Amino acid sequence: MTKEDSKHILAQVQNLMHQAGNLLIVVSDPIDPDCVGTALALTWLLEQQYKHVEVISFFRIPPGMKNFPNIHNVSIGTADSFDFGRYDIIVLVDGCDWTQFLGKDWKEISARIDLNKVINLDHHFPGDIQTTIPERCFNIKTSSTAQLLYDYFIKPSGVQTPPDVADCLYRALLYDSRNFKNEMHPGEYNFAADLIAAGAHHEKAVDTNFEMQEFTFLVWAIDHTEFIPELRLSLLVLDVGAQNELQKIISADWKDFDRLYKELVERQIKGYNYGIILIDNLDGSIRLSWRTRSYGDHLSIGDIAREVGFHAGGHRNAGGGRFSGTLDEAKARLLNAMQQASAAGEARLKD
Repeated sequence: MTKEDSKHILAQVQNLMHQAGNLLIVVSDPIDPDCVGTALALTWLLEQQYKHVEVISFFRIPPGMKNFPNIHNVSIGTADSFDFGRYDIIVLVDGCDWTQFLGKDWKEISARIDLNKVINLDHHFPGDIQTTIPERCFNIKTSSTAQLLYDYFIKPSGVQTPPDVADCLYRALLYDSRNFKNEMHPGEYNFAADLIAAGAHHEKAVDTNFEMQEFTFLVWAIDHTEFIPELRLSLLVLDVGAQNELQKIISADWKDFDRLYKELVERQIKGYNYGIILIDNLDGSIRLSWRTRSYGDHLSIGDIAREVGFHAGGHRNAGGGRFSGTLDEAKARLLNAMQQASAAGEARLKD
């Protein structure tokens, strides 16, 4: 996308928001500080313009988000029975695929929505939303959707950001940048400095605590991880048996407690640049998530996954996707493609 294209889309998105009186903001799945912090900050900005705004998630809020500032302002709904027609504009925040907002039945649900009313604000690799409504997808590669909102909407408005909104945006930035460990983007430190000056509470934001279940998942998962040194890959495959075991030792919500594993095992074991989790969704599809070491010239798991039939999105160093088929087929396709990509990379180095 050229700068002129971005300017045109931004102007169109701003105009649609300006004309609307009743807006719905939908946060993406997985629900995290970036999508929630951005949604709450956008709500505040629109309310300064005397607009009626509602924020909704069509997915359950995970335990780790229960203490996020003003999380009570995010309501929970059911997408297949929701009345989207009540709103002038629907803003999808921090996601690139319809499934992240509407779930696996997104085709049937989106057919009931006037897509001319839909706006998408995001910073991930473009997905099927941009394919469907490219003229209303404002997508900029930056640290977080929170920074996108601040740089292109809040700061240009000239309205002073209150401390509680600055706090939401700061937590969003810290989360998506991994406390500034990820790739740096222009203006990222200036964004952080502005938020601190506006009253964001740094000490409280970085005072991170982990649920005991996260340590339980970490210990169990390490024991069940396959380490493949020739691919520099850690691979965790969760079939129905593994999921039943996790449900017994943690709870039915065991998927909420993989944060420590993803950070420590998938990124920080010496000699292993990639971490992949494959989960059988038990509905004929496989869920993929990956992490890649931030520094270095590494393979793109997202590109590899898409080449072998996964519907995948996110960032180069972190993302997820979905595969229609069996767990064995998904694993075989990924490993074979990684072996080929690795071999091709080594051959180029020798040349």
